[in-house]
Amino acid sequence: MITHAELVYRPGERALARRVLELLGCRVSDRGGAFFSAFVDPGVSDYRTNVLYASEVTPEQWAFEGTLGPGPERAAWRERLGRHPQTSCHFGIRVPELADLEAALAAIGGAGAGDPELAGRIEVLAVYRPGDPDAATDTMVQAFVRTDVLACGLLTLGQVVELQWHTP
Repeated sequence: MITHAELVYRPGERALARRVLELLGCRVSDRGGAFFSAFVDPGVSDYRTNVLYASEVTPEQWAFEGTLGPGPERAAWRERLGRHPQTSCHFGIRVPELADLEAALAAIGGAGAGDPELAGRIEVLAVYRPGDPDAATDTMVQAFVRTDVLACGLLTLGQVVELQWHTP
């Protein structure tokens, strides 16, 4: 089992970070303080297992990230990420029902295209269904979502999350 992952968000974007985790299907619990929690399985409230924590990026990390400018290498990496997200740094969340996955992808796509706060900040990179070229297996649907609202690393690179549904 995984116990947790610690994510960071930009200064002042706590509410937006909560919304992104909810779009990914997590149930958020914010009891105030330095961080909030998001349960991967919305029906479980175990703070020790399968939970994501999120806190505001430290001033030192944010200052460091400010020194990382755009360039041709970043553009090439971003282009490859769009073509082959499964080879990027990411983590996966298993979705229990195909309908839940489809609903999440529709909500994420809508938010990324038309939500004033999330437009351009969250997107569905690719969806691989059984039988598709580049599908890892014929026993699951894989959907790769990218956001720069939260990251388990550098916010300037963003975070890829794989949503999976496994066939019965």
